[in-house]
Amino acid sequence: MKKVIEHLKNSSSVAIFVHTNPDWDCIGSAMALRFALRSSGIKADVFTEVPLSRHLSIFETDVIVFAEGETAPDYECYCAVDVGSCDRIGKWGKFFEDKENTVCIDHHHQTGSFAKISYVEPSRSATGELIYELLTLGGFEITKEIAAYLYCAISSDTGSFQYASVNRRTYEIIIALTDTGINTTYLCSMLYERNALTQLKLKAEAIESIRLYSGGKIATAKITNEIMQKYGAEKSDTDALAQLPRSIDGVMISAFLKQQPDGNIRVSLRSLGDYNIEPVARIFGGGGHKKAAGCTFKEVSIEEAEKQLIKELEKLI
Repeated sequence: MKKVIEHLKNSSSVAIFVHTNPDWDCIGSAMALRFALRSSGIKADVFTEVPLSRHLSIFETDVIVFAEGETAPDYECYCAVDVGSCDRIGKWGKFFEDKENTVCIDHHHQTGSFAKISYVEPSRSATGELIYELLTLGGFEITKEIAAYLYCAISSDTGSFQYASVNRRTYEIIIALTDTGINTTYLCSMLYERNALTQLKLKAEAIESIRLYSGGKIATAKITNEIMQKYGAEKSDTDALAQLPRSIDGVMISAFLKQQPDGNIRVSLRSLGDYNIEPVARIFGGGGHKKAAGCTFKEVSIEEAEKQLIKELEKLI
């Protein structure tokens, strides 16, 4: 981490990249780092593939959205936050890979480093924790604005502090963030209590699609492009549905399958107890954590993707 801090501080400009379809841990971590670097006189910007979804627009979040055919940005340092591989950066992954001055900060298991300097700690509950440690160790001031972004990052990636990855250090960091004066009641309301009518209709469709396997220990739910178009839904409207099938009593492993606009099937896996689903995600080219992982199926139907998944998940049971 000291090498990462030194590298960032010695750069006159830093381009911060996030993964495709970013979540709050990703955006919150990236924006917190951006504000901290800017406070030290370093030019820093966050880059995304597409505009942020409604769910990520709690603040006036200022990101630079790449357009097709746009010239790649010219910065001294390129930093990937909450990203496990160049592929996860999306269409700018190859551009990142070709650069010499690259940094990665992440809390996911990685099969190999794709940046010149990396700080990866899978035992942490969220990348937001790592950014907090980096900023404090680097002597950056944790302002109220930075604290709000980090609070959202950690709270969202821990399921509001429910997941097994939460430990004493997580709570110590949250205490330090709340001591800055952030309004946690407001932030939690924005994170967990805002539902568009479209999201509720998608939830009803997902519930209707639920199927149980292995005597009720495995559950799946799915949303197709046809359903998304039916309600005029955004990609982010399904973000909260990954936990839905796992919430059924008796279910130990769940899979939520979401058909992408290009026809690919994005899968979110969740588990309880000692069931490690990360190796299953890796079988299909994905990854993640023991209890939360994901993968993508290409050129298969959503029914076939479910069939292949169940074959591997039943081996765990």
